[in-house]
Amino acid sequence: MKGKYNEGENNEETFISGVVEGFYGRPWTTEQRRLLFSWMKNMGLNTYMYAPKDDSKHRSFWRDMYSVEEAENLTNLIEAATENDITFVYAISPGLDMTFSGTKDVTCLKRKLEQVSTFGCPAFALLFDDIDPEISEADKSVFQSYACAQVSVTNEVYEYLNQPKFLFCPTEYCASRAVPNVKSSEYLNTIGAKLLPGIDVMWTGSKVVSKRITIQSLEEIGSVLRRPPLIWDNIHANDYDPRRIFLGPYDGRSPEIIPYLRGVMTNPNCEFESNYVACHTLAQWCLSNVDGVKKDIIPEDRLSPIAADIKLETESDFGSDEDIPCRLDARYQPHRALKTAINDWLMEFSSTRTPPKKPVVAASIPLSVNTCVASTPTSCSFPETSENGLPVTALSMPDSGNMMIDNQSYLQPATMNVVNSLIDEDLSDVSDSTESLPDLEPMDCIPPSNTSTTNNTDNNTELTKNPSADSLMQVEISSEKKSDTVEGLLYDDVSLLVDLFYMPFEFGSTATALLQDLHWLSNNAHTLCENKKDEKREWFVVAKKFKDTVDRVEVLADKMNDIPNKSLSKELYPYLWDVRGILQLCSAYVDWIGLGHVPFVSSSHLQNRYTWQTKSYRDAYSSGDQEPWVFRGGLQSELQRMLPIDTAHDLFIMKPPEVVSTVKYHYRPYSSADERSVYNICLKTCDDGMDGTEVFPENLDLIGDRYLGQFINVSPEYCFVVEDDEGVCGYALAALDSKTLYQKSNMEWKPAMCDKYPKPNKEEMTPADEVIQSFHSDPARVPETMYSMAPSVIRLDILPNRINDVSVAKRLLACALSGLKTNGSAGVHCELNIGDKYMLDFYGKLGFFPLAGPESASEDVVYLGRLL
Repeated sequence: MKGKYNEGENNEETFISGVVEGFYGRPWTTEQRRLLFSWMKNMGLNTYMYAPKDDSKHRSFWRDMYSVEEAENLTNLIEAATENDITFVYAISPGLDMTFSGTKDVTCLKRKLEQVSTFGCPAFALLFDDIDPEISEADKSVFQSYACAQVSVTNEVYEYLNQPKFLFCPTEYCASRAVPNVKSSEYLNTIGAKLLPGIDVMWTGSKVVSKRITIQSLEEIGSVLRRPPLIWDNIHANDYDPRRIFLGPYDGRSPEIIPYLRGVMTNPNCEFESNYVACHTLAQWCLSNVDGVKKDIIPEDRLSPIAADIKLETESDFGSDEDIPCRLDARYQPHRALKTAINDWLMEFSSTRTPPKKPVVAASIPLSVNTCVASTPTSCSFPETSENGLPVTALSMPDSGNMMIDNQSYLQPATMNVVNSLIDEDLSDVSDSTESLPDLEPMDCIPPSNTSTTNNTDNNTELTKNPSADSLMQVEISSEKKSDTVEGLLYDDVSLLVDLFYMPFEFGSTATALLQDLHWLSNNAHTLCENKKDEKREWFVVAKKFKDTVDRVEVLADKMNDIPNKSLSKELYPYLWDVRGILQLCSAYVDWIGLGHVPFVSSSHLQNRYTWQTKSYRDAYSSGDQEPWVFRGGLQSELQRMLPIDTAHDLFIMKPPEVVSTVKYHYRPYSSADERSVYNICLKTCDDGMDGTEVFPENLDLIGDRYLGQFINVSPEYCFVVEDDEGVCGYALAALDSKTLYQKSNMEWKPAMCDKYPKPNKEEMTPADEVIQSFHSDPARVPETMYSMAPSVIRLDILPNRINDVSVAKRLLACALSGLKTNGSAGVHCELNIGDKYMLDFYGKLGFFPLAGPESASEDVVYLGRLL
């Protein structure tokens, strides 16, 4: 390929195109890599780089030689790549703790790479990304700068190995990390001037994750490096956000940039199976300007069959000429490339593959070593928000939608779990290597620490009494086949899947429509309280459209559980579980709005929230000016922002079950037909979470009348239930104003109960007598101190023998809290007996805490509350 740079021998070689396994998190397995080579061969990609950040002997223990078993597996992997015409690049990252001036470390590096060369490896890479830019005192006495140190070692190793194909990743690997900028960077200019010309330099673009890459930017970095850059493309990388996965097409790069590049390698999603589209569309992109001809003018006789079918979208991002729509030559069109990729990907869904075994967990990193560890954010925590609703890492510029990033805001001490991906072992009791790590910005230097990170117990402890569960986060798989079996996936199903998890800076059309519809329904909720038939009709039309899309996602999730490719199904399950759950909650909220409980005064304050529908927020999100981890959570997070309790992150961000659940839950507002069901649940859980039938054998409705009757008869507006395949299995009954509830109850409900249950006249009363006595006692009231903090009141119960998913109770609570917050509630409380230890623990795990105050002090009763 010829282009702007064609002076050097290296630039006459084949355009490099392929995959970097360079993410943080659990590496791929040997079998997955073999399958990748097969994919790449069929697609026309030619290079694979082995660089998994958390593979032990790649980075943390880079000095260690490979054992006989590891050597055999790596040799077989290199041979498999060669058989598929794939160049295998072995990468190593010694920069965490290497002494560049030390003969011992340089010798270790040479020996390690020389060993790999004996396995038949034809190409190598030295990676110095994500390390401390400062060198040791010993190195400072020898080298002028860390750039000089890196260049010296790289050139020496390159020549020692007889100048094979060789790649180099600099510490300043993107424009945003160049100090002070690309053109004036002493580091990059040193690399360009002193690194031997046969060595290719990797570059990620303007950012770590670049929305677009332009000719102008490539000309700039190319002139500094004195060679065309090899793009390490993170556009599909997802290791910085545990709630996102990217299934959209390769985009944001015009084929016009190909002549200015040495090649492009995608560093994609951590989940192997999900990368088919990323690889397929990258291959189509490369073929769309296969000879690197400038101005995108490609002779017809040189077009591949795929390239002949595609045409470049005219996007202003690329500064395309105005006459592009009139051109007839072949172009790369992302959406058309996506269609081609989905059609081919459908075959993979029907392939019979089982989930891979987990790799062996390596020993811990010695804490005495002076290392800088950069790890992926995996704790599912959500960034705090500022007053305007943006993450605290993004500060709004005055009078504009522009934003700045605090680059240090995610720097936290962390330990690192590394694994050996060259040895697979079925370790069912070993968690993923990323499971216990904190929420971090990727690719940043993290100071060493001996402080272990701990998981959020709120997310990792059961909310139900289920001692037989194998894992606190697992869900049982039903032993019976579902009667409503779903047919196989179709193109439209996979297209919907891609749409839900599209790209870092862009949502798919269906996802965008969901956000727009939910926003419109919320902002126009007041029309249902007004006598305007046309507006009401329009509201319900939009509501049906929204709910129909939610139903499509439900069907998609069920179909995904039934596909033969269980490896793919398991990988995507956590993401579908997450988006399905938030959509179920949003659907219940829409149903509640549809009952006409939102007056104009409430609807008006909902219109001022800072969400995706706010232009400045949306522009900042999609501009590419920020790294995508500033806006975490993807579609799920943006849907959360649409709800009035958007800051209640513990009710939205939870670890998915480790075992796929076939049980389907449906959340909806309470109806009068549910009375018998909720009464039964109350009876089955009234004995401190256990069945109270034997406690009240002659008065089975008594406990329901005592705790639930006033809600469903006096104030049912904020009551919700959850159903499974057998029917109602939980409820959250609430009232907006507890004082009003008790006043009405004392006037309307308690007199009826006093007639139904005559006052007992006994010296020794049974539990039933004590409950009956409460109807005849002083009127119910709420302590003033507690009322001022949490004026709303709630009662929530689930059937522990039917609900093993910890998320159900949280989502049910979120339904009720969304309704309460919509109409102005500042907090909610519940009243419990001091001896009900299970219920106290149950509510505690739902975010409730004791409300202290002299008025609420009691030997028998405790008030728990949650602020909104």
